[in-house]
Formats: sequence, structure tokens, C-alpha cells
Amino acid sequence: MEVEKSFNEWWKRRAADYDAVFFDIDGTLIAGGKALPGAAELIEELRASRFPFKLLTNDGNHSVEEKSAIMRGRGLDVEPIDIVSCGMALDTAFEKFGLKGKKVYAMGLLGNPDFAELAGAEPVRDPERIEECAAVVVGEGTYNWQENISAVINYYISTPNRTMIVPNPDSYWPNGRNGGIGVGAGGKARFVQTILREYGIKIHPVYLGKPYKPVYRRAMKALRASFPDLPRSARGKRIMTLGDSLFSDVRGAVASGLSAGLVLTGVTSLKQAEMAKPSRRPDVVFERL
Repeated sequence: MEVEKSFNEWWKRRAADYDAVFFDIDGTLIAGGKALPGAAELIEELRASRFPFKLLTNDGNHSVEEKSAIMRGRGLDVEPIDIVSCGMALDTAFEKFGLKGKKVYAMGLLGNPDFAELAGAEPVRDPERIEECAAVVVGEGTYNWQENISAVINYYISTPNRTMIVPNPDSYWPNGRNGGIGVGAGGKARFVQTILREYGIKIHPVYLGKPYKPVYRRAMKALRASFPDLPRSARGKRIMTLGDSLFSDVRGAVASGLSAGLVLTGVTSLKQAEMAKPSRRPDVVFERL
């Protein structure tokens, strides 16, 4: 495992070894309500050189339009088309489970415009109407957890074979404003799963975002649509990924056969990276962007 000071400096030396690059956003390009040093310059250089890139995010709380606006407000030249969100993978998930045109119960927010609506379902957020729904989608943001979690637990007690879809698998996310963490959609889904297991009911949530493959398949499709001249060699280790999480970013890259870079500006320390099991071990660690 290499350890480097700066991704930007390393990239100037090594970019020719890769056909494309995928970046995480929160904890990698922005943190604590502002862009990390070097992020704006990196995006500018990639765009000026027309080097293929996409930004992969497990933020299912904001649409790509909202996320782009947030990043532009931080001084980063990012368009909605540059972003691939875990919420975008709802399209293929709804197709697979026959949910297009049906009602799904949405815990919390799924962006504006709503990812569930864009994927062809009708999101319902009134707990009194949960029995009308064919599945549950675990969203994010500020909402009444007690009311929603209780409704969802009782929904699965009465209909245990229904699907639960979780765009964002993360248990937590870096809440840079106070130096702590926030509870992610994946953590809420696994809480529901644990309660139901103790009750004697097993459910198996379907995860879409990093480290799971649906978001990487969506990212490859988006990459080739944006860069039609991308060489056929643009796969596997020829694609560099950079993120701040061993669990989502590095584990996902390793599982998908991509080159894995870790930056120590988010939720991971160098000691944690050095102790990581092979499935979560990055190829290169960067102290900063």
C-alpha cells in the first residue's frame, strides 16, 4: 500500500496510467460545508483536459441538481451530469422488482426531484397509508424516525415478503459542522432488520449505493454516455477511484475490480487503513487531496 502526501500531485505523475476516475464527494471533495483545498483546481484540470470522470455519491437525500448546486456554492464547477447518485439506481431496482407504476413507502427524503418518482413509482410518506404500498424505500434527511420505523416494522410483520430497498447503505456520514457523525439510511435499515430478526422475521434489504455494484454499473453507463470515445480498456484497474471511506469507497472499488484510492480527509485514519482486511485495503493512501 503506497502512502502519498497529495492526490493532486500524484495524479499529475500517474494520470496516463488510467482511462477514467471516479470521485466520492462528501469527505473527499467537500467537508464541513466547504470545498477541500485542491478540489476546485482538480475539477478544473480534469475538465480542461477532457479527462473522463464522474462523481459517485451515497447522498440519496439530494437530487443531482441539488447536489450540483451545493457544490457550485462551494466553488466547484460541477454539473448535474457529472454526478452519479445511489438514488439513480432505483430505476433498475424498480424494474427488477416490478415496482414501476406502484406505490412505495418512502422513509424520509429522496431528493427534489424525487428519485423514486423519477424511477417510475409513487412515493407515499403517510404512515397511515403504508399498507397501500408494494415496498419500502429507506430515504434520508430529517423526519420522524419513531413514527416511520414503527410503521415499517409493523408493515413487515404483516407482509414479511415485501422488498426493502436502501439507496444509501452507509451506517453513518461525517457531519463536519460539529465534528461528529450523522446516522445514515443503511444504519436505519439495519436497525429495522435487527428488531424484526429478534421478533422472528427475516428481511434482506437491497442496497444500491457504494460498496454495492448497482451504483458502479450505473456509473459505468453514465461514463460511457458522457465520453463516447472512451477506450474499451476503460474498466477494472484502468479506472481510479478516490474516497474517504474504507467501508463504502474502498470496499466497493475492490469488489468491482477498480483501483482504490483513499484520502484521509473524511472518516478514516491511516491506522485504520493499515489494519484493513484485504477487501477494504486501498492501493494508495493520500494524506490530503
